[in-house]
Amino acid sequence: MQRRAALRAIAGGAVAWAVGALPVSRAWASPAGDTAHWRLERTPDALYLSARVPLDLPAQLADALHRGVPLYFVWRAELRQRRWYWTDRQLANAVRTVRLVYQPLTQRWRLSVHESGAQDDAAVAGALHRSLDTLGEALALARSVQRWRVASAAGLRGDERLEVEFRLDTGRLPRPLQILPGGASESNRGWRAVFDKLPVAAGDEALEPAESLE
Repeated sequence: MQRRAALRAIAGGAVAWAVGALPVSRAWASPAGDTAHWRLERTPDALYLSARVPLDLPAQLADALHRGVPLYFVWRAELRQRRWYWTDRQLANAVRTVRLVYQPLTQRWRLSVHESGAQDDAAVAGALHRSLDTLGEALALARSVQRWRVASAAGLRGDERLEVEFRLDTGRLPRPLQILPGGASESNRGWRAVFDKLPVAAGDEALEPAESLE
């Protein structure tokens, strides 16, 4: 009953926004002075990514979070070998799913991280969990990765192409939030970075992306 009431309240907010009662805000508005940072490094065993992107949720999504609606953020890294005679060959595809939910009883935020393409709550249940006191702390962790292993380093030549994406999984939002004008559709843009060259050998200086897009 409480969940249905929360969804009705969210739906009411959606209608109000649609008729102009609430201001439209950008889903990925950058916090003041914040910019996207990307860093790639290589060890003898693996290729690691460290990244941080700006993330400032619109009021409607923040309100849904406080009502107990979970949000899912997805990091995806795809490594490809470019071939002039055919389509690029996929070498690795790493996915990190971050689930964020508010727990009213404890008044704390719970962050769950799963290191594969988890598509249901049962899969995320086996993830690493962390409880935090504030939404700001939770979003700071959701919007960043630290030495995330995205691929094996074995056999890499350095001319491979790595594409990285961070986005909100809007398909897992309640339907009223999916149809908000300027809301879920803008959130789906997320952030994207492209590395056209990789560190050639272990210990090489970390690389910045050739392209970074919002």
